[in-house]
Amino acid sequence: MTGTQTVSDLIALSYESLVFLCILGFAAYDIYTKRVPDRALVFFCPVALASLPVHMQAAGAGTSFWAVLGLSLAGCASGFLILLTAAMLSKGGTGLGGGDIKLAAVIGFIYGPYRMLETLMLAALLAAAAALMIGCRRKAKALSIPFVPFIAAGSLATLIASIF
Repeated sequence: MTGTQTVSDLIALSYESLVFLCILGFAAYDIYTKRVPDRALVFFCPVALASLPVHMQAAGAGTSFWAVLGLSLAGCASGFLILLTAAMLSKGGTGLGGGDIKLAAVIGFIYGPYRMLETLMLAALLAAAAALMIGCRRKAKALSIPFVPFIAAGSLATLIASIF
């Protein structure tokens, strides 16, 4: 199981669609409140754990459970560490919130390291473009935009790419 995982069967596609709808819910909440609730993340964790049997079924008989678990844990670590590093490097530590970091860790568990990196790269590019456009229009020194909608957009793009 190397490279970008493709969604090739109905069970995996249904699961991926459910995950995207959950991320979309987090994005909508983040737009209105600029927060990612911990309570909702706790309820999202069982959805993330369900990724293990879905990925086992999609990978086929030759893949071991430990390989799938290892990729999931690597994705969790990559999502968490990338956003934690970005938050630590931002001025005053206010660039990203803790909810964004924890959500990226849970999504990374589902997507694995490769799709998580794709999602975060697209999210960062889209967020940077949006910040430039909004910053130029407002001429503001400090700009605060929610990041989860950009994670949702990156997630949608990688979902569409994995279908084809």
